[in-house]
Amino acid sequence: MATSLPIPKRLWNRISKHIGRLRTQEVYLLRRLALTVEPVDRETLPSLFSRMAILNGTDAVNFALDLGITFRRILEQDEEAVAIFAERAGLSSTQLTELLSWTGERIGDVRMRFRKEVFVSRALRNPIVRGCPHCMREQAADQPHPLRHIALRGDWLCRGVDICHQHRHPLVPLWSSSRPIERDNIGARLAEILPDLRTGSFDCVRIDPTDYDLWLDKRLSQGIAADDTWLASQPVFPAITLCEFIGAALLRKQGEVPDDRRAKATGFAFVSQGPDGIRAALDILMRSQDGGHIVTQGELGPLFNHLNSIYLDDDAFAVFRGILRDYFLEIWPLAPGDDLLGQAVTERRLHSLTSASKETGIGPAVLNDFLTEAGAFAPSDARADARKTFDAKAWQHILDEIPTLVGPSALRRAIGATLAELKGLKADGILVPRTNIATIKSPWRIADGQALLEELEAYAQPVAAEEPGWETIQLVHKRLDLPVGEIIAAIRTGSLHLGQRPDVSGYHGLVVEITEVAAFKAKSAPQRKPSTNKAEVTAAAFARSAGIRGKGQFLALIEGGHTSAMLVVNPTTRRQEWRMSHDHISAFEASYTTPTLLSAETGAHRNTIRAVLQSEGIQPFRPNGLDVGPVYLRNVVEPVVTLLKTQGKNDL
Repeated sequence: MATSLPIPKRLWNRISKHIGRLRTQEVYLLRRLALTVEPVDRETLPSLFSRMAILNGTDAVNFALDLGITFRRILEQDEEAVAIFAERAGLSSTQLTELLSWTGERIGDVRMRFRKEVFVSRALRNPIVRGCPHCMREQAADQPHPLRHIALRGDWLCRGVDICHQHRHPLVPLWSSSRPIERDNIGARLAEILPDLRTGSFDCVRIDPTDYDLWLDKRLSQGIAADDTWLASQPVFPAITLCEFIGAALLRKQGEVPDDRRAKATGFAFVSQGPDGIRAALDILMRSQDGGHIVTQGELGPLFNHLNSIYLDDDAFAVFRGILRDYFLEIWPLAPGDDLLGQAVTERRLHSLTSASKETGIGPAVLNDFLTEAGAFAPSDARADARKTFDAKAWQHILDEIPTLVGPSALRRAIGATLAELKGLKADGILVPRTNIATIKSPWRIADGQALLEELEAYAQPVAAEEPGWETIQLVHKRLDLPVGEIIAAIRTGSLHLGQRPDVSGYHGLVVEITEVAAFKAKSAPQRKPSTNKAEVTAAAFARSAGIRGKGQFLALIEGGHTSAMLVVNPTTRRQEWRMSHDHISAFEASYTTPTLLSAETGAHRNTIRAVLQSEGIQPFRPNGLDVGPVYLRNVVEPVVTLLKTQGKNDL
């Protein structure tokens, strides 16, 4: 029969101790501890656990072992360990839920749920433990065992909280440790600082809570229902983050060194107002001294760094990212493919002179002259090239057109005209250069010249090379002192015949009969008056008289080459402006009309005209999709003019 080996004394002692803990645990499962304390308002789990340990004559580590668990499991909020402690402490489910909500519960590797809100862990777990010395000193006052009564509050854990509202005292660092097992052993750490706490070593100057402080305290203690700001629609952590970053940026913009508390209060004043308030703050931050927008991140660099890295995929920041993204798309000349807060830009909205120059290869000075003349910039606009932005879509036609412009020699070759003939066409506004800027050496559109040539050739009949009595328009102009513009206007109305020499191509091959032109001049002489500026009107004035009131609409019609006008320098303002002569107006009315002009022509009310045009499916003229106002093609409208005249009589 085998004999049993004796158990070593040391091993037997360990087994006995373990059996004793198990037996103790079985007893505790049936009843709560005899000595318990109630959690105070906003207390954390480690704080209550430490107070229970001290009350039961031990420390947190050994108290956990006595319960059959470990202190580490309590700090990690192991479900079984927390349940055992709650039962021994006699906590109700409501008390436990409140305790954990002020402690923060892990919901992932770097996220915690705190007061029904999601925070990043580092916003609640920090090596530095803070608190209000007045709160702790009051709890310890007149107590024979003060450490049983001093509790740490959960709101002190939140990095967004900086003040004790009860005592109007800033939260101060109490101790620091990178090891949670040491940092959260509350009783042991309080024992170390209790003498200094009692002597007031932690006391600071009292402060008043800011609107930000009051908002955050109410939000954490009472929830969303108590939040009467726009931020009620947003999670707390992104809100306090944006308040701090925007506030710090605003203070730096003012040349001040920001502290966290001032930054949060400053940012809250804007962020709490919602999108409009945030945009107002951004306007302050992004405005440069020359009136333009800063096209770099500037003081917002720290916020962009966080949104582009740490919070890049955090959906809680989605609304704030959207507000910022929409704002910067409006002020930054971003190209398709550029990254803006985690999203690729799909289309260009703005150009700057710098970005447009890079894309087109055209010098910024030339671009500036063209765009200023076209109205994209005010003549007094002194913004730097990188900040001198303009609507990319609205002015793309200018960028597309500049490389196609040619000098006078190329235009003359394209339409077959002499230098004198080109000057004559220009002088009377028959051909208008795209720009009158003296430094631009290529101001002409070949398409304008070709369109004029095609139009005139359509009127022309063949004239034999040897047939006498016919001369070019320019020569007849010189011979009879009749403006080129008037000769061409008469050709358009059929008052003069136009011929074409078969052996000469282009404009120089177009001829008129001298005797016919002389007769026309004699017949029209009494009606003609010398051309003066008084016979001309500004294009803007004519547009208004024709019922075209949209800003830039009639200008777009002129600049698009769809109707002619003269670009002249106003002798009073010394600014360039488009003016229209009688011939220009006649040419416009021959090709186009408007409800206002149709009303004068037919007597019908403008509302009636609009209704008839709509019922007949007649759409306004939209060259290349460009909105040029209530302008209709004359030949398209002509079939309903009779109907309108009948309606006009009825209206009368």
